[in-house]
Amino acid sequence: MSSLLRPNAPFFGALGTGIFIGLGGTILYLKITGTFLREIRRLSASISELKAEVKELRQQLETQKKRRRSPGFYSVHASSGDDDDETFEDAYGGSGTVSSPSDQEFVESFRELQVEDITPGQTNRQQSVDEQKVQVYQQVDHLLDGGDDDKQKAYSLLLKHKSQFLDDADFHWRLSKCTYQVSQIEGSLGHEDKKKEMVYSAKDSAAKALTLNEDCANAHKWFAITVGSIGDYEGTQEKIKNGYVFKEHIERAIQINPDDPSNHHLLGRWCFGVYMLSWIERKAAAALYATPPTATVEEALQNFLEAERLNPGKWKENMLFIAKCYLQQSNNVQAVVWLEKAVTIPVVSQDDKASQTEVEALLAKHRR
Repeated sequence: MSSLLRPNAPFFGALGTGIFIGLGGTILYLKITGTFLREIRRLSASISELKAEVKELRQQLETQKKRRRSPGFYSVHASSGDDDDETFEDAYGGSGTVSSPSDQEFVESFRELQVEDITPGQTNRQQSVDEQKVQVYQQVDHLLDGGDDDKQKAYSLLLKHKSQFLDDADFHWRLSKCTYQVSQIEGSLGHEDKKKEMVYSAKDSAAKALTLNEDCANAHKWFAITVGSIGDYEGTQEKIKNGYVFKEHIERAIQINPDDPSNHHLLGRWCFGVYMLSWIERKAAAALYATPPTATVEEALQNFLEAERLNPGKWKENMLFIAKCYLQQSNNVQAVVWLEKAVTIPVVSQDDKASQTEVEALLAKHRR
């Protein structure tokens, strides 16, 4: 707590000066000398009235929202609050002791004052912003688990609070996620121009999150996702370059947070995509890079199975890709097992809808 108060010491000092001037107007620069003691004795008659005012102020503030209380007025540099014999000079870097009863009464009266009783809470305003941020993020995360209408609400909620959280990486990666998911909704409605615009906007939001916090796994993940998505609007060379960027950021996200199943799924998608590159795409990659990307279907399957282990029995799209890997290995029996699991998972998102269509088509082809 002392570290919290230390940057505000000049403010507390100015505040204390105001109080002393209000009481007498003459003791701001007085040292603890005989003159100062005479001034204190003269002011002691006003102590009862001041204490009553402070008590009334405290009662008013305690009726408001409960807040964490700060150390006493003279505890700016103390952590225990047990400095019984310090004077107000100690708080300003001076020294000295108080010996007479009237002097001690004066000091103890001010010891009773709490910083938050005197100041409208600069700390509490920051605490309020942090609390609001947590509430907004929790609501957004909950909405993102819902259907298309909920995702639209999450997107609108973040835009509403954008000006408040501009310097927070956690805001920007969530905005990237919401923007991307709404872009998929726009695409499903046939609004291709709007979809393209929002995909690029989602990439910019993820990039902003990375500039604010390079150690944020979700920022790396959503930058990878959105970089991969703009490949639909780029040429072959840019698409191949973006593939390297995608892999770099997904591997970084796994390094930071290995327990996120979506990171493993995405790395599996990269491996599967590279494995399935056409002959022309491989030639283009070889022309751009001395060592073009390589991956096996076994690597892809391993990542999809890890994602399933971390999020068992819930993810339709991941199950679909497990089945695709088994089909590439000519293991139709296992492929059908996973397709039958996938077809029973409820359809919630646009990704689920697309996956369900493909699952049903593959089941019709391979089920006996």
